[in-house]
Amino acid sequence: MKKTILILTSDPLSINYEIIKKSQNFFKKKLHNKYLFVGDQKDLCNNIKKDNKLIDFLNVKRGTNTKVYLKKCFELAFKLLKNKEADGLINLPLNKRFLPGNYAGFTEYIADAFNKKGKETMLLYNQNFSVCPNTTHIKIKDVSRNLNQKKIITNITNIDNFYKNIPGVKRPMIGVMGLNPHSGMDFEKNTEENSVINPAIKKLIKNKIRVIGPLVPDVAFNEVNKKKINCLVGHYHDQVLPTFKYIHKFDAINITLGLPFLRISPDHGTASNLRNKNLANPESFIAALKFFEKHYKKIWKKNLVKIF
Repeated sequence: MKKTILILTSDPLSINYEIIKKSQNFFKKKLHNKYLFVGDQKDLCNNIKKDNKLIDFLNVKRGTNTKVYLKKCFELAFKLLKNKEADGLINLPLNKRFLPGNYAGFTEYIADAFNKKGKETMLLYNQNFSVCPNTTHIKIKDVSRNLNQKKIITNITNIDNFYKNIPGVKRPMIGVMGLNPHSGMDFEKNTEENSVINPAIKKLIKNKIRVIGPLVPDVAFNEVNKKKINCLVGHYHDQVLPTFKYIHKFDAINITLGLPFLRISPDHGTASNLRNKNLANPESFIAALKFFEKHYKKIWKKNLVKIF
């Protein structure tokens, strides 16, 4: 029996429809899963062949208020996922100004909707290696006070469980970066490395998780191949994402771990400035679809609450 994966078309003022249009050949293949688009059907039909039997719609009328429209799309998706009428979620890029409520990002919004607040992990995944920021979309000045042992342990435990269910990875190696220059070696003992990062690493090792660190931040990415690291964990968004995106370009996806289902989004923004210019790159969206096709069927038999 095919699993149903919801695809939220999301921000109508973005490049999303062009991404869908450029990805149509994927849906003509023989697929393990059924993909169900959630959004305004009239807008979708302008970009997707309606007679494609592998594509179906759940119509949500857009109206004039985009924030209300997107909230309705998410609420419909949440209802289906909670009722076990859907099995996974892909949301195309969204502008955070449309976030309902006071959340750092859509990762936190989705986690809270499923009573998993504080248990979610943002993983930027590529089959060669991945990265994870311990804090997500917050200001630099707020990073230190939002960094704690519990969050580091939760994230790395989620990552360890995730990788153990990826074929070919029995015991993943996870590298943890320091926060300060030279991992705080040039400063007095009162550093985040000493008070938060090192104690968390010791507890994780005690739990038999393969983790090394704190790695000196300015050379941490050089250690990925040397130490065969599967995932590099940093402590704020731009500590890990810029280099990761420079290396992988669009060949990466954003996976939320810690949910009772698998949620993926493309690893890029809405790029509204490129809208209607035929410049959108669908590679990351296609990578999300391929991940569901390659891995989800194999790992679905297990308890996703524990895995993800």
